[in-house]
Amino acid sequence: MGSETTNLPLVVGIVGATGTGKTELSLQLARRFGGSIISADSMQVYQGMDIGTAKPSLSERVGVPHALIDVVRPDCHFSVAEYQVLALEAVNVAIRSERLPILVGGTGLYVRAVLDGYEFLPEKPNASLRNQLRMLPEGELRQRLKAIDPLAEREIAANDSRRLERALEMVAQTGGLPSVLKRRQHAVPWRVLRIGLRAERAELYGRLDRRVDAMISAGMEDEVRRLLAHGLNPDDTAMQGIGYKELSSWIRGEIGHDEAIELWKRRTRNYAKRQETWFRTEKSVHWINVSEHASGWVLAQATALVESAAGGQDR
Repeated sequence: MGSETTNLPLVVGIVGATGTGKTELSLQLARRFGGSIISADSMQVYQGMDIGTAKPSLSERVGVPHALIDVVRPDCHFSVAEYQVLALEAVNVAIRSERLPILVGGTGLYVRAVLDGYEFLPEKPNASLRNQLRMLPEGELRQRLKAIDPLAEREIAANDSRRLERALEMVAQTGGLPSVLKRRQHAVPWRVLRIGLRAERAELYGRLDRRVDAMISAGMEDEVRRLLAHGLNPDDTAMQGIGYKELSSWIRGEIGHDEAIELWKRRTRNYAKRQETWFRTEKSVHWINVSEHASGWVLAQATALVESAAGGQDR
């Protein structure tokens, strides 16, 4: 590695499936190395959606700058390109403040947009086309995209109709494949350390089921009722989030309470499985298996990785 590269500032990315302990580790590393945390979670950007998105609490955030949490109202559209602009600025703010930028989250495209320097095409909304697409159910949108660009379709999470619509708009506007167009990249002006957390499947699923139960105990049902009472539409992108969608259906009397909880747990497990598949394709990730290890052991492994990447140099 040349001297020009080693003199670049370091950015740490913490990735992995939901429920593997990314938030806890990021807070520990931020306190250990004087870091600033930049969330890479597509649901934590929404204001008022706290319990179901597993946002770090205000007490946890004390003394650690956080960015990209509570950015927009839940009834607003928010794209990955908009996220990238704000996240890049947050990284630069941390670097200028001589803090270690720590990008943490399970939304793979958000992580890649920042750490891999994705270049996004400017949106040119076609109102007529968008209205036509919004009349279609998610299943049909997904089948249309799969027939055109299977790779792009696999990268879009369940219940994310807006991204399916955007991908089909991109095809109509450019004639190109979204999976290709979204991979135009430029070099980023920093060194990147990627740390990945993973757990054995059975343990992970147990963690996720217990987390859903904990969210119910913490008042998730009241949180969903409040969002609906404030005028949020069940079809809004934010309300398609796992947990919010199922409880919204229960509150509206479409399904029973037990069915809603079981759907929430099952979809959370399925989402974690998709995240694992996504992050397995990431290059240069230093994986730490959190199964059967205390948080202190995980922190020690991650600390050694950061110290080695920093090389004893000032950030």
